[in-house]
Amino acid sequence: MTSTYTFDDLKIDVAAGRIDTVIAAQVDMQGRLMGKRFQAEYFVDSAFKETHSCNYLLATDMEMETVPGYKASSWEKGYGDYTMKPDLATLRKLPWLEGTALVLCDVLDHHTHEEVPHSPRTILKTQVKRLADMGYTAFMASELEFFLFDQSFEAALARGLETLV
Repeated sequence: MTSTYTFDDLKIDVAAGRIDTVIAAQVDMQGRLMGKRFQAEYFVDSAFKETHSCNYLLATDMEMETVPGYKASSWEKGYGDYTMKPDLATLRKLPWLEGTALVLCDVLDHHTHEEVPHSPRTILKTQVKRLADMGYTAFMASELEFFLFDQSFEAALARGLETLV
């Protein structure tokens, strides 16, 4: 992904007071952005290199509850850190949040700094490379869906997920 908003552009906007917040986000297994908000000067001074997040953030359900069965994170194994490495090619101003920029991060093992294999960005990059190795180019887009119900997940489950309202 090529950015039309460069790190140098961000530095200029931060110095001019046009950008005061940078969101560094990873994509979790539910497709949500999880991450941190940085004071913009701090981001351009040092956080653009890397930051950290709990490995819990990749392995939660839609209600932010820990999902049992993951080898990477659990109450039994304990929770550790991942390294979030900002991919500055994804840097963008957010038109819906004044004074805010967003950058997507690759998720790296805290100790080895290798990409976490079950991170959605790593999975996507691996699959795109496999296609390229076969002479194909992927063209895709996301399909965004939104569901709003008048009952809790527990109430719906108790009703067998029938007659959702």
